[in-house]
Amino acid sequence: MPERKYPSAALLPDLEMVRSAVVTLHPGFGRFGPREEVLHALDSVSNVIKRNDSTAFIAFYRMVNPVLTKIRCGHTKFFPPMKGFPFYFFTDSVLPVIVRFDNSGQLLVTRSGYPEAVGKYVKSINGQPIESVLNALRGQLFVDAHAQTSADAQIQQYFSAWYADFVQLDRGPFTVVLADEHGVQTTIAMAGISTDAWQVLNRNTSYLTGHNHLSFPSDTVARLRIATFYPQQGNKYFRRFLDSAFVQIRSRKVQRLIIDVRGNEGGNDALGKDLYAYIARNDFRYYDRIEVKVKRKKDVPGRGNVYLPRFIGLARWFVRKDARDRLLFKKHQNFGIHHPHRRAYTGNVTFLMDGLSYSVTSEFLAVARSENRGVFMGEESGGAYQGDNSGTFAIYKLPATGLDLGIPLGGYYMAVKPEAGAPRGILPDVAVKSSREDLLSGRDPADVLLAK
Repeated sequence: MPERKYPSAALLPDLEMVRSAVVTLHPGFGRFGPREEVLHALDSVSNVIKRNDSTAFIAFYRMVNPVLTKIRCGHTKFFPPMKGFPFYFFTDSVLPVIVRFDNSGQLLVTRSGYPEAVGKYVKSINGQPIESVLNALRGQLFVDAHAQTSADAQIQQYFSAWYADFVQLDRGPFTVVLADEHGVQTTIAMAGISTDAWQVLNRNTSYLTGHNHLSFPSDTVARLRIATFYPQQGNKYFRRFLDSAFVQIRSRKVQRLIIDVRGNEGGNDALGKDLYAYIARNDFRYYDRIEVKVKRKKDVPGRGNVYLPRFIGLARWFVRKDARDRLLFKKHQNFGIHHPHRRAYTGNVTFLMDGLSYSVTSEFLAVARSENRGVFMGEESGGAYQGDNSGTFAIYKLPATGLDLGIPLGGYYMAVKPEAGAPRGILPDVAVKSSREDLLSGRDPADVLLAK
């Protein structure tokens, strides 16, 4: 499949469908970066395709994907017609390593099928310096606005997959140059492993728990782990969990509440507002507005190649044009003025976040930042302070390649106080990064700081 070639005459309509979908539907096109940058990049890809009789599928994917990242929207995605996100190419031979960035910014092997590689820093792969590899990957990963930690958070999350998708040329073996903490280098020839074997290698590699829970490190400190806003048991279960947690917090006379949303990539947007209500000190606003680009199904281009949610036809009844000629979606429970919950905790709050604190999670953090609700620790959030482009999606099936292109249909603008400078994620008051020793021992670097 990666090597399959398509004639230029077949690929150009795919490229035109990408262009029309983005220009017509994407609510954030031009929001965080110039529209012309995307359009000129699409023209460049078109010119490359025209110069050749045919182009391999993997080459087409690697050319078009970075164009879409220029929209600066983490919710825009290409989904190749293969299972196993994000392992799409060379699935029988990927790098047998788990890696993390340490506090020096170097890429450390924390687990591998080659034990002698563990604890060493990656210097090159197949003769390509690791800095060159990382720069190539950063240009292929979808990031909101100008957030600077999100790409690296994704890289260390699925390094072997992204390497296979965007850099790898064949099925190996891989010549990997490594260096220990003293700079002494070694070279290891690594055979590739299957994606299933990589998933086994990746099990239990994080100190973060994957479920929501409440704990009490001491009599006066509560730690609320919110791992997801997409509870498998449903929204009612999540709300009952919050209610029970804050009953316990009130009963213990907690003086400090730690809310840990590291690695939380989002879920149901109403639940982010619900969580904030439990720590609000005053009435607050959450969403300012939701912008859309089209009101009716008939205005959607390429109707024969796009999947739209069934309810999209009803949504037009809630879309209105404002005085600035913007189409606004007017119905959402996060609009308006919201009150603190009757069991709201009003004491000191510390927020733990990282580059995977994204979507609903970054919306929650943005309101907390705007309301000056506590101390923010960790890394810059993955989602932008100003909002995101998400909600429901149009999924295009490109006719020749079969690639699925996901376009979010709602531009979500947070009701937050303005901040100067380029739009970025929520920035930490206290930076927290893992040392080499933290990563190799599985120790949470925040624990030491939180104990003070």
